[in-house]
Amino acid sequence: MKRKIFDNFTTMKKKLALCLMLAGFTAMNAGFTDAEKIPDDESAQVQIEETSATEPTAIAVGENGRIMVSANDELTLALADAVEKSLGQDVDDENFSVEVTTVDEPQNLIDTPNGAVPYVEMMSMEATAYLPTDGSAEGLTAMGIPATYGIVAVDPDIIPLGTRVYIPGYGEALAADTGGAIYGYKIDLCMEDYYRAMDFGRRTINVFVLK
Repeated sequence: MKRKIFDNFTTMKKKLALCLMLAGFTAMNAGFTDAEKIPDDESAQVQIEETSATEPTAIAVGENGRIMVSANDELTLALADAVEKSLGQDVDDENFSVEVTTVDEPQNLIDTPNGAVPYVEMMSMEATAYLPTDGSAEGLTAMGIPATYGIVAVDPDIIPLGTRVYIPGYGEALAADTGGAIYGYKIDLCMEDYYRAMDFGRRTINVFVLK
């Protein structure tokens, strides 16, 4: 009986030591400075709070001796994987395992008349306007579809054809056309009205590349 109690106590110390090791390496990697002390019991938990706006990394020993790591940095996840392999060799406990969960990155959202829409990149571009027949007499785009309001001409090296974008004041659009003068960070917005195209002129706008 004494031997069993001693073995359980030794296993518990190993678990807590591994938690402290993970917490220490995570703190050095993310620039953390403070961590709570771990009480000497199985429900002990280490919670490291970040000073930045990203999600915190949490390392805990929960029920049944389970180590849980919540992180979104590669170093912490690699350390957790290494600990899992180490535990498989050093600790003979069928209830002991390492569980790793990742924290989803917050989405970038742009407000539109139809609600918030996620985007992957925002570009500042020089914009002009054109009419459907400016590109070809048939009014077709480089993708072979009719040029109309909601179609924009781009440099495919910057924005691939077929990409959906959102332009404040213009709306959602499809990058489906090109132009001899449209290269680099330039964009040409198709308008169906001559006076509106002339009124738009040339200006710098923000272009949001949608998911």
